[in-house]
Amino acid sequence: MLSFTEHEILMKIKLNLSAWLNLYFCACSVMCFLVFMLPWWPSESVVLTFKYILLFAPRWLLFLGLLILLFLWKYLSKVQKYLLPLFFFVSIKHLDFGMNFDQNINVGQYKKIKIITANIGEGGQVSRIKLLLKYYQPDILLLQDANKLSLKKLATNYSFFECVGELCIMSKYPFKGTNQLTRSIFGGWGSFAIFYKVQIGESTINIANVHLQSVHSLLVDIAKSNVDFSEVEEVEDNKRIETAILSSWITSNPYSIVAGDFNMPVEENIYQENFSSINNALNDGGVGFNYTIQTYGLRLRIDHVLFSNHFDLIDAQVIESLGGDHLPVMVNLIIK
Repeated sequence: MLSFTEHEILMKIKLNLSAWLNLYFCACSVMCFLVFMLPWWPSESVVLTFKYILLFAPRWLLFLGLLILLFLWKYLSKVQKYLLPLFFFVSIKHLDFGMNFDQNINVGQYKKIKIITANIGEGGQVSRIKLLLKYYQPDILLLQDANKLSLKKLATNYSFFECVGELCIMSKYPFKGTNQLTRSIFGGWGSFAIFYKVQIGESTINIANVHLQSVHSLLVDIAKSNVDFSEVEEVEDNKRIETAILSSWITSNPYSIVAGDFNMPVEENIYQENFSSINNALNDGGVGFNYTIQTYGLRLRIDHVLFSNHFDLIDAQVIESLGGDHLPVMVNLIIK
């Protein structure tokens, strides 16, 4: 038989474990709530840094934290057991796991178009781009961070190609550049969007090849705990200007597609404010994990293909790396 002292010690340990478990569950609850609220995140500068931490931190950490609670299931209260499946749902959604398994599209007599977009910075290889063109044979290939790329070496079966700065296009169909947007509007350099009209048979489609405001330097500063809040506000303002322009363009022009490196996941409040009502190919057609960047433990979808209601989606997928830290996105559309 346990002595009173031994019994008292065991009760104290049990109470301490229960207190730590409740505290851990509360921490997980707060994190799930903050992740859930990302699309509606406030724009005040004091909370912007934390937004970028939530968006760009390794997303599997939250799922792993919830797995620990699952192993401690029998110690959870009744309310906690009801809440845990909801937390897992938030976590899996945050991992960007696509479940668009049923995609029975009747193509019929409609014209199809295959588009691939890829950021080839940080190690993109010409040999892999050649293989991509040979194997997938896209109608249109859009490239970002293609500063040193010679399209003449690639365009063996593509009669139409052009580079404007680091934004390049290769097409089986004739196109005409209609406009470009430069970062000079907010004191920067280079273009963040190039607009084209592409003639596909009797159809004319509008395409924008984009590479939006980078957050790399901001994330480096956050990692070093050396955040300049004026820089955070500047990045945020630039992103709002870029996305507002593109949102207005795609909603006001028929047969429009915006594709490229957005440098923002779909959960970000700025994306939701400007693009939530616009078709996103991987949102609607992606299956499984759809991250488009993989670097330093980061797995995230920041490359997108958006399209107007004048198209129907056949399928969308993330395909093999071209050697850089981004993965290409391939989309098949029907021109209605």
